[in-house]
Amino acid sequence: MLVITFQIGSERVGLDIQSVREVVPRVRLQPLSGGRDWLIGVFVYRGVVVPVIDLHLLTGNGACPSHLSSRIILVQHEDSNGLGERLIGLLASQVADLRELHINPSALLTSLDPSATGLGIAIADGAGILRLMDPKRLLPPGELMTSWMHPDSQGNPA
Repeated sequence: MLVITFQIGSERVGLDIQSVREVVPRVRLQPLSGGRDWLIGVFVYRGVVVPVIDLHLLTGNGACPSHLSSRIILVQHEDSNGLGERLIGLLASQVADLRELHINPSALLTSLDPSATGLGIAIADGAGILRLMDPKRLLPPGELMTSWMHPDSQGNPA
């Protein structure tokens, strides 16, 4: 499995690159009012409005540092309102490394609780402990509210 690695607070986290649409630089975001503090804003990506989650705020580690290596990782997220998948951005720091992990996929499947949320399981990767994050399990179902968006196929704001 090939993963992109990054930091969230003091934890190293890996994300399977098959889950990643693209990695973009940290851009200026349009703030949202009335949302969760970790939902830090939206930006337009190829004509689609994309909400961005600050992974540092989500995990209680303060705001994501403004490093040159801070990036927005674009992933697909299943919409809980039955509108299909939507693109979301995950803001993280020190996004700079691709790493090949040699792990048994069936062992991963049996070790994951289907209802578990968060940063994922901890594995040893030769450089220490790495949390293997599944973006589909990052938030509990329904937690990423899309009420600020119009349910059209372009994801344009209401």
